[in-house]
Amino acid sequence: MKKWLVVSVLLNMLLIGAAGWIIYMNGGERFIKAQWRAMTSDKSFSEYYLTKTSVFEESPAAPVDKAFVGDSLTDYGSFGEYFPDERVINRGVYDDTSKLVLNRIDEVAEREPKEAYVMVGINDIMEGVKLDTYEKNLRRIVEAFDPSVTQVTLFSILPVNHDLVGNAVRDEEISEFNEIIRQVAEESGAEFIDLHSHFLDGKGQLDRQYTVDGLHLNGKGYDVWLEQMK
Repeated sequence: MKKWLVVSVLLNMLLIGAAGWIIYMNGGERFIKAQWRAMTSDKSFSEYYLTKTSVFEESPAAPVDKAFVGDSLTDYGSFGEYFPDERVINRGVYDDTSKLVLNRIDEVAEREPKEAYVMVGINDIMEGVKLDTYEKNLRRIVEAFDPSVTQVTLFSILPVNHDLVGNAVRDEEISEFNEIIRQVAEESGAEFIDLHSHFLDGKGQLDRQYTVDGLHLNGKGYDVWLEQMK
């Protein structure tokens, strides 16, 4: 009996180890996200997304100077505090992709902000969105704004710290997506701000001084971000 118990424990350990290796080799967090979305594909939008977009849509109409649009990196930012003399709205939604931003961009564009700042793409990379699909979505996001009313600015995607976040995103993918962002900005008349280079450490990763988890920014990181807008 004791022998079979030992064998059972060893087999379980081997299975757990194999599962961990498979997840690691497939990009860690990216693999888990892809599997989860495949199992829950009948739910088009998360509860958080639906809640946030509902709040956005019901917000009273008022003149807007700056609108920040994007995923969790935007969602976490306290941008209004950096521009106390202007009306600033934050339209960041955690876990958003370019497709999800495009789905709700009209709400922002219809407010006719003087300036719109967009950062989106890291979740597209993590979900394996193809470059041409991302490019089409990004172009349509920019085109949603009336250029005679709103100056659109596209931010580059930030680096990640692999020591903290693992291999969910490859540096080469970030570079490819950032080249698309630069190209779309140039061809559409939007402004382009390269944030990526300002956050690199000596190893070409997101500098630890600007992050807690290797992906999102801390307060010091947002200071660097906003400094590049001056």
